[in-house]
Amino acid sequence: MSYLVLARKYRPRTFSEVAGQETAMRTLQGAIGEERVGHAYLFCGPRGTGKTTTARILAKALLCEKGPTSEPCLECAQCKDTESGANVDVIEFDAASNTGVDDVRMLKEAVGFAPMRARFKIYIIDEVHMMSKAAFNALLKTLEEPPAHVKFLFATTELDKVLETVRSRCQIVRLSLIPEARIASHLDSVLAKEGIAPEPGVTAELARFARGSLRDGLSITDQLLALVGDRPTVEDVRRVAPQGGAEQVERLLALIEKGDRAGVLAALPRTDGGESELAGALLAHLRLGLLCLLCPADAQLHEPDAELRTRLAERAKRLGSERVQLWLEELLHARERMELLPQQARIVLEVTLLDLCRPETTLPLSQLEQRLLALEARLASGAPPRPPSAPASPSAPPARSSAAPAPTAAPREAPVEPPRASPPPAAPSAPPSVASAPANPPVIQPASPPASSAPTAATPAPRSVPPTPPRSMPPARPAAPGRPSAAPASGVWGTLLTELAKSHAEAAEVLRRRGTLAETAGARTTITLQRTLDAERTLLADASLRAAIESLLARLLGRPTQLVLDDPATRAAGSSDPFTREVAELFGGLIEDNA
Repeated sequence: MSYLVLARKYRPRTFSEVAGQETAMRTLQGAIGEERVGHAYLFCGPRGTGKTTTARILAKALLCEKGPTSEPCLECAQCKDTESGANVDVIEFDAASNTGVDDVRMLKEAVGFAPMRARFKIYIIDEVHMMSKAAFNALLKTLEEPPAHVKFLFATTELDKVLETVRSRCQIVRLSLIPEARIASHLDSVLAKEGIAPEPGVTAELARFARGSLRDGLSITDQLLALVGDRPTVEDVRRVAPQGGAEQVERLLALIEKGDRAGVLAALPRTDGGESELAGALLAHLRLGLLCLLCPADAQLHEPDAELRTRLAERAKRLGSERVQLWLEELLHARERMELLPQQARIVLEVTLLDLCRPETTLPLSQLEQRLLALEARLASGAPPRPPSAPASPSAPPARSSAAPAPTAAPREAPVEPPRASPPPAAPSAPPSVASAPANPPVIQPASPPASSAPTAATPAPRSVPPTPPRSMPPARPAAPGRPSAAPASGVWGTLLTELAKSHAEAAEVLRRRGTLAETAGARTTITLQRTLDAERTLLADASLRAAIESLLARLLGRPTQLVLDDPATRAAGSSDPFTREVAELFGGLIEDNA
């Protein structure tokens, strides 16, 4: 007893039965009705969307004894023979297994012969992108000027791999992914014909797993029926699907959002396999959330469920659109690594999801900028205040600095110094972690002096008195005379990126994502880079780009400057970052490499 799978049993036989491709079908029907049928058609689109099926329907419509007609009759000998594969004038050619020049030469020789019984000789070449370049070139002349009785129908899932000279000689018919609602409706019809009574929501869940491919949806349905029989439930669908159901994806994203690393590992499938599909489901879920957040409520999104739209939009709003985009980028990179290392796909997915659990790795640039400004203000809290780059919010409460807490009482009478033009800065302390920096710069209130040392009108304010340096660190050296002060980093950095984007947009985007303006004082300007890729480092190494950045910096800072790109990935062994070198220079120390 032979069983015919649902994808073959319910394959469309006419243009009207093709699901979700109405525009392409109307185009072909109009070409037949207006007698404007081309000599070569190239059907392209994702897998399972009906490319080969459409080519066979077009062949039946052209050879039908009542036609050519926009709908084959399915009753004449030509239609029946074409459906059964017995029509000698319809030649199906698998380019995946016939890729050489010799195969194309045999095809060219057969093209010259007239059809035996039909009005046309039709060649259906599937997976045409698999043909070699030499085979394509051997077919070009025949494809450009074929005999009047020959029609070529090509099908491919990778249009970009087909030579442009071949594409220009064909009429391209694009088949798109099928909406989930359309797949669910078709599955309802198929199950009703099979006498299956599924639980409500089963076909919707199957359509979600199909991801736009009707053939994939029918294949998963076949597996489901083989597992549970004619009474499938939603839970049964989740057992069959490799990436789990929508609830599993929701639970996984909720654990990532909370930073529950142990919970994320426990929520992954127990066995290897399906990691790429799970990553794809996470990508689709996050993308839908971003669309629901950014697009209006009446936009034509892929998700028709209003309740699910609301949940997706709420999560995207909590995370922020920038962070969701960063998650999407990391998952896309993970899928690329899975293709390169298929045996380590589970490890790649686990490492990526654990990395997403750490919020500091996917902070938006706006939050990083705020933290860096707060860190800069805290490090400079002992020195006279510099002109702020942006006015502080009057409603923000003063934050207590963990690095230099405000004293509550003066332990002893502080000596009062006469005012000087350049008061010595406070001794620098070790920079705190960026992740622990407050969102607003701390405001440190000076302690009230004792009554015996109350200042008079001519006495300078106690705020100008430098704090006593810690015992564990030597007193700070006074600043060298004539040394220029650093420009406000935030204003210079933002203006630099804006101006650079006008002439070097790609480089400006790399610097925005990977760079931080670390130093603008002195004769050099240092930009620190983090987590750069090989292509990005090659781009930033261009001499003309460096000259353009130095020119912009000179105009913004009002003085010539030398650009230094500090990238830990390219730093030589034993070398140090600019901050370490500055501290060593300030205290007269030496940097030793103990590696």
